[in-house]
Amino acid sequence: MKRPPSRLRLVADAGEPLLGFVVRRGGISEQLAREAIERGGAFVGGRRVREVERPLHPGERVEVALPRQPAPALQRSQLIHLDELLLAVDKPAGVAAQEDLAGTESLPALCTALLGALGEKQTQALLVHRLDRGTTGVTLLARTRRTQAFLLGEFRARRVKKEYRALVAGAPLADEGAVESAVESRPALTRWRVVARYQSAAEIAAWPETGRTHQIRIHLRELGCPLLGDKTYGGPVFFTRADGRRHDFTRPMLHAVSLELRHPAGHDLRLRAASPVDYEEARAFLER
Repeated sequence: MKRPPSRLRLVADAGEPLLGFVVRRGGISEQLAREAIERGGAFVGGRRVREVERPLHPGERVEVALPRQPAPALQRSQLIHLDELLLAVDKPAGVAAQEDLAGTESLPALCTALLGALGEKQTQALLVHRLDRGTTGVTLLARTRRTQAFLLGEFRARRVKKEYRALVAGAPLADEGAVESAVESRPALTRWRVVARYQSAAEIAAWPETGRTHQIRIHLRELGCPLLGDKTYGGPVFFTRADGRRHDFTRPMLHAVSLELRHPAGHDLRLRAASPVDYEEARAFLER
């Protein structure tokens, strides 16, 4: 089944209200178009427009971010750690750290709902660090503002140890090393080691010393080994074996395996998440 688009990019071809144009040219229902516009997901000429009757002029560029499918509720099995100060969850793919223009629920909102379902009286969940929408694995959230400030300080001071696993196209010549190059015009360092080598692919363990946006994805590309499924940074979206069998990668194959940190109460805390099913299936395909 074809996946519905997440964003429409259109050019007005007649003078008509925004709502009618999006329905006609976008091929979506009036209800979906109205929801997207009123939510703030519509832009005309680069400016946000919430008025469904806003008249368009021929040649104007229209972009509309459409609502994504609701993210499934987090389950008790995805809760890695919970105490009165913080919680950690095994984030599934497809969940964003913050609400976006598509209006999908953010990870903090899903964690708040999970805490409520567990009978917790205090259900606040505050972001401490972020994983990309397509990345899975250990994610830490604070339950109080004071805890959030403490944990943010630990991340900024680089006292939190982060480990990732990645399935990549190609393989580096060396068995281990480091990539040190600027990301977002700021210094960034990622240490890496080859875990397994396959035909035209590899599994790599990565330890980012800094926390820049897309750092591991960018550094692995610079290593000559883009993530499988990471079309943004040149990774293939499918592999075909010599026997003709094909495997499709629906997201970048990156998983946050563990975090090691100092708990606000003073003791050490290690959090770990097993690889998800799609990652294991991709690895099994490569092993064959």
